[in-house]
Amino acid sequence: MKRGAISKNVLRYGSIVAIILAIYPYLFFSYETVPDDLWNVDWLNTINDNLGEDAYISSWLFLQKLGPVIFLGIWFITCKHWWYHVIAIPLSMYLFQLIVVVTPLFEYLDHFEIYFVIPVVIISLSLSYIARIKIYDKVYGIDLSDLEKEISKPSDKLQ
Repeated sequence: MKRGAISKNVLRYGSIVAIILAIYPYLFFSYETVPDDLWNVDWLNTINDNLGEDAYISSWLFLQKLGPVIFLGIWFITCKHWWYHVIAIPLSMYLFQLIVVVTPLFEYLDHFEIYFVIPVVIISLSLSYIARIKIYDKVYGIDLSDLEKEISKPSDKLQ
């Protein structure tokens, strides 16, 4: 690709991210303008049933969970650091909370998400640790194959 095409794409995506970040405060406070008869749409009825048929509270709660999902999602996609996998941990927590708000599982809101986030934590920390080791190897020139030979299976040592 030409250099001009790359800079145009970077400018385009950067502009989209900037617009999303600038518009979100207005989107968040849109819950104040929600009419009471909003629940004529089928999938919104489940939110309404879970929250005692109060459109104002339902909209506020949905937007409370949507904001962090948007911001952490943008950060996860655009982050260039070796530890960016760790951003998936709070992102998955807020995503689970957002899903709970829009499904009939409302009784689980803000109570049991840690149990659903544990697999994400394990995978994210594993990927981050692997990335850290590879960077450490490149910076300090340590040959990891020697380390792997030193750390052998316990069954190999018994023989």
